[in-house]
Amino acid sequence: METVAAIPLACANWTPDGNTCVNNGKLACGGCRLLAYCGKACQKNHWPEHKKVCKSSLNRPGWRPRWELDGREAAFASGDASRNLHNPYGGGKYLWGNVPAIDILRLEQNEGHNYNKDLALLFAASGDLRNVVKTIGSLPNQYPGRVQVCINDRELHVVMRNATLLLLALTSQDSRSTGSAAEPCALTETLIHVWYSALLPPKVSSELQIRVKPLIDEVCRGIAHKPADSLLGKTWRFPSGSSLRLVLKKEDWLLFQSFVDMPKGLTEDQARKIRVAVTLAPERADYRDRWYFKDETPSMRIAKQRFREDGLLLPFGHPRHEFRIPNPMFFQSSQGWPMDDQANPLSGWPVWELRRTSWTASQDAYGKLFVYLGVVLGKFLLFLDAGTTDFELYICDVTALPHHLGLNRYDRIEVANISDAGYVGTRGVLATLVPLLRSLKQNPHAVLITLYLNAVMEVIKTGPKKDQVPDVGLLTQYLPGLRLFPPPTNNSAEMLRLWDARTLALDVDKFFERYMNIHQFREMEISRDLEVEMKANTVTESWPTQLKLQPGQDGAQEEFDVLLGSSLTGLEHYVEWKRAR
Repeated sequence: METVAAIPLACANWTPDGNTCVNNGKLACGGCRLLAYCGKACQKNHWPEHKKVCKSSLNRPGWRPRWELDGREAAFASGDASRNLHNPYGGGKYLWGNVPAIDILRLEQNEGHNYNKDLALLFAASGDLRNVVKTIGSLPNQYPGRVQVCINDRELHVVMRNATLLLLALTSQDSRSTGSAAEPCALTETLIHVWYSALLPPKVSSELQIRVKPLIDEVCRGIAHKPADSLLGKTWRFPSGSSLRLVLKKEDWLLFQSFVDMPKGLTEDQARKIRVAVTLAPERADYRDRWYFKDETPSMRIAKQRFREDGLLLPFGHPRHEFRIPNPMFFQSSQGWPMDDQANPLSGWPVWELRRTSWTASQDAYGKLFVYLGVVLGKFLLFLDAGTTDFELYICDVTALPHHLGLNRYDRIEVANISDAGYVGTRGVLATLVPLLRSLKQNPHAVLITLYLNAVMEVIKTGPKKDQVPDVGLLTQYLPGLRLFPPPTNNSAEMLRLWDARTLALDVDKFFERYMNIHQFREMEISRDLEVEMKANTVTESWPTQLKLQPGQDGAQEEFDVLLGSSLTGLEHYVEWKRAR
């Protein structure tokens, strides 16, 4: 059976045996607004199945966590874990972004819409491709220059995923010109599923074998005689005019050769069990209830539960019976799921842009994400059509990058949060990468972008005890249901929600000022020794996830509810740097 396209929205009247309505979904369910039907007849026909969701206890406005209903202590209520919302469980790999994607150029606001020189971008600790896709897709269609994009990560799994997605995109772009590839919408759906879905339909799986596997096989045949520890680069040049260069050790090339193959003997059922052993672990039920209690709406709880169950990035009511092949981008063995149980595709994209995405099933967060990604990836692919993009992929520690890359070369350098004190640190990042940034004479808008995720909490935890006390007066204006008299217990879901919301009500500038003093941001030694200066942000928003509205203002409650229900803390902070001369 042909895989049903996810866009436009399909009628939700389908059964696992393949009995599927072929019409588009136009009428959203009024009870949950998670799925849509072509008409009343299909809605009525599908009700015996849909009522399991629509009438679920999770979909009730007055839903409470199970530990409260049972009158017992929550599983996490021992020691510091009772206050740790982010206690990890499962694999330790970061294959998806956990902060919203950014355009690291914002060309129109900086160099200008009519800028016509070549651009060079360095994603020094890239993680997934979201910032690359967002940046390239935001460039003007008529931009006349070439764009050099260097992408580095020290995790081989991440680099192989990124290379696979780029090879899929670039080979498909060229095949389209000969009429041998799918239409752009089909290509974006392929990329979305390879990036995010735990299981793939046969057509998507075959694209990996047809477009990517032969390219890697050819490289491995050519390096068979090379020493085992050789560092080897391969550049693919595509008829469109774009190129991709990948530099790996010989042993890593051999691993990449099998990367797009499903592990031998791994069945669909085994893959599902491996994944839900993490995402729906019984011992984590209280954690999930705590997270669900923060969600903005009951429908969001239902949507998140569905994604935990099947791991398919699809509109909520979309047919799923074709998705049966384990995605090798995740399943490299039968030993375990590579990510932890909080990994969520929604975390990697701008929450307000997703919010504004138009979708018939208005509460279907993952359906909106699918539509949004289709647009963002579509713009990315459209720019690749011009054939003026050259990609370089490396796998190394950031401190080794200067050995591979040229000085005074990059117009933008983005480093994720390796500038946090627990990683390379601010001074280490600046000392290593500022020499790679273009000088002010070469490009006065050249910027190095650092992200701080842990800085504010590090200062609070080492400061006076009063800094750790939530601003109850402010938070209770957003949480009117919270009853403080008599005082709630520490085991109260309401009290824990207030505690989890506390970072949205902090004076973040005060605490980051203290962090800058501790780490000597403004000391003469940074300016003199590293020849770098902090600058006013022109590429990124300084505190993109902080509350912007005051209680009582139009939209303030919605803003609070959306941010509290997300994985964001409000403490995500960008600082921009430029060469001093």
